Amino acid sequence: FRTAIPHRREAVQTIWYRPRRLMEPIRFQTELGPIPGALTHSSVEELVEAWERAAAGALDRIVPLRPLIRRGSRLAPWFTGELREMKRRKRRLESSWRASRSESDRALLKS
Repeated sequence: FRTAIPHRREAVQTIWYRPRRLMEPIRFQTELGPIPGALTHSSVEELVEAWERAAAGALDRIVPLRPLIRRGSRLAPWFTGELREMKRRKRRLESSWRASRSESDRALLKS
């Protein structure tokens, strides 16, 4: 006899992000500073690499990366793929009935 563990969770997933509410465009521009004189005659690739390093450094100083730990939802042993598909079909039928308000769509929904 097998039973589901009530508090079982899926694997923990960590995502690194920068909170947008802390981003300040003017401070970011100040941190970037002017174009260094040594780079003005460099190749395009070197210029792009230098700006990527400067932008990453400025972002790290202004808005450092923070971890966001996402825990999976509880698993319900009775919620199978078949049940998920049945619910999707019912929602589609309900949506088409709400749009048309026809008796034939309502009959399909109720069946």
